[in-house]
Amino acid sequence: MKFSLLKIAFLSLFLTACQLTEPQFSVPKSIKFQGKTFEKVTHSQIDEMQQLLYLPDDEAKDPNHWNKGILLFLDKNSKNITLADRVALRQNSFNKQKETKAKIEIVGQELKSEVLFPPTERFNDVLLEVSRGRTLQCGYGQMQYSDKRLISAKEKQNLTAYQPELARLALLFSQLAWQISCE
Repeated sequence: MKFSLLKIAFLSLFLTACQLTEPQFSVPKSIKFQGKTFEKVTHSQIDEMQQLLYLPDDEAKDPNHWNKGILLFLDKNSKNITLADRVALRQNSFNKQKETKAKIEIVGQELKSEVLFPPTERFNDVLLEVSRGRTLQCGYGQMQYSDKRLISAKEKQNLTAYQPELARLALLFSQLAWQISCE
């Protein structure tokens, strides 16, 4: 009888511990997109936020010099920032950036953005960026695809010329299976 009570006590303690454990983010080692396999090359964390960079397996894996990449952002979201709050924060930020073109919206339960960053004196490329973000049981997760297009900062480029390509990337990225889960 004592043995049975002891078993029940341990089982209860185990189940309670399982329920008290916060769910953690789970991400893949590689992601397939646009016929390429992107492999995880960096994973950094500051407080509650993590950033992971995935680069194509057929290119140099230099986190400081790359042209196409997938980034995953993971935020435990202890401040309970809503998707609407995130839209407002991003719109405010992009409104302050001269010549940056951004479309940010909530579609269903997903925050989606399409952003064109112009070249600068420091970075001679146009950056096409599409992202999807969701509120999850373990926090906020965001997947982002970035594509850098080299041009001269002195050239007066019309960023609207990149809009069709940005829209195409956003459509393709919206079809990518969601890569972030909670365990």
